[in-house]
Amino acid sequence: QSLKKRWKLIFICTMAVTILVTAFTLFFIKPKYESTTKLFIGKEQGVEQVYNNSDVQMYQQLLKTYAEVIKTRDIAKAAIEKENLELKEKELLANLSVVTLAETQILQIKYESSNPEEALKVIQGVKAEFMKTAVELVPNGNIQVLEEEEFPEKPVSPNKKMNIIIGLLLGLMIGIGLAFLLEFLDSSFKTKEQLERELDIPVIGVIPFILRD
Repeated sequence: QSLKKRWKLIFICTMAVTILVTAFTLFFIKPKYESTTKLFIGKEQGVEQVYNNSDVQMYQQLLKTYAEVIKTRDIAKAAIEKENLELKEKELLANLSVVTLAETQILQIKYESSNPEEALKVIQGVKAEFMKTAVELVPNGNIQVLEEEEFPEKPVSPNKKMNIIIGLLLGLMIGIGLAFLLEFLDSSFKTKEQLERELDIPVIGVIPFILRD
């Protein structure tokens, strides 16, 4: 009964919040673009390509070491200079992520930026500088590019559909909450049917309301 009585309030709240969230998503949140590359860490070429358990574990530990190397300021600075980027090391490292895929010898490097060209150049620079440094640190290591970076044509965030759905659900919840709150605060009876339903006794008379000029 409360929801039926205040359906207009629920509808207005739902539409208002949905419109606000949609407008904020479309006009105030900058789209983010992501460029990524995948590297394989294994034995050097010419060495017998047979892996035992200890080899696999060693290379998986090496992945963690490489991940820390990639996230150093020196790598970031060298990548910025190589690609002529107008970035600071801290800004680059804040948007750079390195993922070691579980139970594999694969390293994934990602970079997010509001500029798709910048995202691509950062990955290219970081990958090149890392592979150069990795050879110096582990001369007998072998790093192969499994997946080349590509120009990110579509943004990865914000998720417009998801945000609109969240706004719709949030507005609906707010509308329903307000409807129940107003019902809780309203202790009056508006109709004789409501009085009979609540008190379970018949109404034998009603005093009419007369509007005088």
